Amino acid sequence: LLPLVAGEIRSFFSMTEPEVSGADPTGLQTRAVRDGDELVIDGHKWFSSGAEGAAFGIVMAVTDPDAPPHARMSQIIVPADSPGISIQPTMVMGHRGRGWSTHCEVSYSGVRVPVENTLGEPGDGFRIAQKRLGPGRIHHVMRWLGQMQRAFELMCSYALERETFGEPLA
Repeated sequence: LLPLVAGEIRSFFSMTEPEVSGADPTGLQTRAVRDGDELVIDGHKWFSSGAEGAAFGIVMAVTDPDAPPHARMSQIIVPADSPGISIQPTMVMGHRGRGWSTHCEVSYSGVRVPVENTLGEPGDGFRIAQKRLGPGRIHHVMRWLGQMQRAFELMCSYALERETFGEPLA
């Protein structure tokens, strides 16, 4: 992890899937099946921000489909250049980001990684995700509140300056 901390490489988080509701992560379908000392990953993700040019991804995958819903998934470190990974940048609101700002669609087809690439214990994926996503949600809310405040201020200013039919609008 030293190159990551030093800023020499970066990672991406691969959780959201187009086939299931993003509001209910217990429905994720990407699978990681143990085969000896390896996990074999098959699945389809999207909105994997920053996948283009990243050194590795942290993939949320079902490792125990028979476990209770919040204990089915694990997070697995997967090198981005592993055979079987396809990373395709996508357009979001007409914009194709670059590097860390790119939202990507990522397919995993028979991707093999060592079992020791599992973060934490098997089945800890949901718990780990909640710890990671909580601060991210706060960051998004702060950014959108700022955007809303700016739009409101512009609207009020415009309404006070605009004249229509010879009279002020507000």
